[in-house]
Amino acid sequence: MSEDLTLIQKVGMAIDHRFLKKAGATPIPSSEYQLLLICFHPYEGKDPLTLADGVRINPGDRVAEFHLSNHRVVELGREQTTRSMEWRILELLKSELNAVARACSDSRIPADIKGFYGVNVLVAGAKRLGFTMVALPKGWNRWWFGFWETILRKIYYSYKTKKKASFGKTKDAFEIWITREELLKRYL
Repeated sequence: MSEDLTLIQKVGMAIDHRFLKKAGATPIPSSEYQLLLICFHPYEGKDPLTLADGVRINPGDRVAEFHLSNHRVVELGREQTTRSMEWRILELLKSELNAVARACSDSRIPADIKGFYGVNVLVAGAKRLGFTMVALPKGWNRWWFGFWETILRKIYYSYKTKKKASFGKTKDAFEIWITREELLKRYL
């Protein structure tokens, strides 16, 4: 597949590969689609975070961070279908979250993981999946995450839908969170 990527996609893939390797992101155990990657680390927020279901995540608590596999997104984008990329990804993410819940219930994801999160600009889809939106404070990080997500959408997600990924205005990025308990209740 790499031979038919554009130059910008090849550069993006190289940056993405290096970042995911440094973060230690791996596919979800027993994932059928390997669209969602996960890595584990302590929560680095300065203040405790209370999520919609009342679970409090304190600095230092272990959490899991989600990343989309942009390699898989490119593969999905090249499949012939009448369905939009966004709907297909949303459907696959539901399956991936089922795999996360199964991995939690059979201890393939450590029991001390209190919550799962990622950074996303696709707020409507994340809400549908049961995530709590946490606005990033205004400033450099918020701008950077919005800009980076716009770049990723332009490079990887704009197959047949170029108008959906433009540099005209970056979208605001949010942290999306779901607690272990909510994930198990919703997806197991």
